[in-house]
Amino acid sequence: MKRFAIIMLALIALNSSAAINSVEAKTTIKTTKNVQTVKCPRKKNNRRLIEKKLTAYGKNKGMNYKPNLKVNNSSWLPPLTLKHYTNNKELISAGKEAIEDLLDYFEKHEPSDISFNVIMSKKYLYIVYG
Repeated sequence: MKRFAIIMLALIALNSSAAINSVEAKTTIKTTKNVQTVKCPRKKNNRRLIEKKLTAYGKNKGMNYKPNLKVNNSSWLPPLTLKHYTNNKELISAGKEAIEDLLDYFEKHEPSDISFNVIMSKKYLYIVYG
């Protein structure tokens, strides 16, 4: 083992690029051991941002926003599963489509007759109405 270390030191001394590569390999190994997987890429502040944007979109369509509507006291569309969307733009776009679907469902009513809320849990995004 000592001979191997001496040979490696000699090679590193002769070739500076080998020294850089060996250092990079060592740091890569060390950092990959400390990596932790994160289940949901969206942070809480992004959650509020998504809810805020979708709420504003519904309000702009003329719908009546009611924050007291929850999943357990109102009707809701099939929820959007968060893990199916790779970024917030895709999720917001899908949420806007869900709001459009809700308006299409109640096409005989005025948008102001529809009360709604946007709720985001750890796994799902709900558009609830009542």
